[in-house]
Amino acid sequence: MNTPVSPGYRRALLKISGEALAGDKGFGLDGSKISWIAREIVSASEYGRQIGVVVGGGNIIRGVSAATVGAPPLVGDEMGMIATVINALALRSALEAQGRSASVMSAFEVGKFVEIFSREGLLASLTRGDVVIFAGGTGNPCFTTDSAAALRAVQMQADVMIKATQVDGVYDKDPRKHSDAYRFESITSEEVLERRLKVIDAASVEILGRRSIPIVVLDLHVQGNITRALIGEKIGTTIVV
Repeated sequence: MNTPVSPGYRRALLKISGEALAGDKGFGLDGSKISWIAREIVSASEYGRQIGVVVGGGNIIRGVSAATVGAPPLVGDEMGMIATVINALALRSALEAQGRSASVMSAFEVGKFVEIFSREGLLASLTRGDVVIFAGGTGNPCFTTDSAAALRAVQMQADVMIKATQVDGVYDKDPRKHSDAYRFESITSEEVLERRLKVIDAASVEILGRRSIPIVVLDLHVQGNITRALIGEKIGTTIVV
């Protein structure tokens, strides 16, 4: 893309939960919500940013649900990884419907309609201006989608990982249950782990720490938040690794 890049982060990995794609339904796919999320990504990319996206699969299947049909935990994880492919294809379609080029790369082979992940293919897609959506987690069970996001952030040489959540940052306790919850403007990854804040796991911190990639935690559902983070505005909570 020829759009000049304004101050802030040039290349970013955006982590979105599968539940976000379900909207108010709480399960499955909500077309209007997915279109809204796609518009937010398109708006952010118009500032000359290169964006990769990791999306979860919790709107389709979770480990608890898999257990009800007798699936052992490892199989439940594999089912979840397949669910992320469905979500990635839905998000790609929503982006393309808005005129934005996008590609899906999976950690494992699922068919010729989805490209298998390679770092060379990733960098080529970013260079030609695609929003790159990563599916399939790390390709292995026992890893969270946060860990997959951290890994892809390193592989795409991201300047930041943005974790778009249901709340507007990192709190010392659940703000939906405690009116006196305190929101951190900035916090170290060590303190996040020491306080057991559960916003990101230790494996993700270890991966991101190797390249000193910061994490910005923000509310996905506020229009313009992703753009604000990418252009360097103070928003949500920054986790320094």
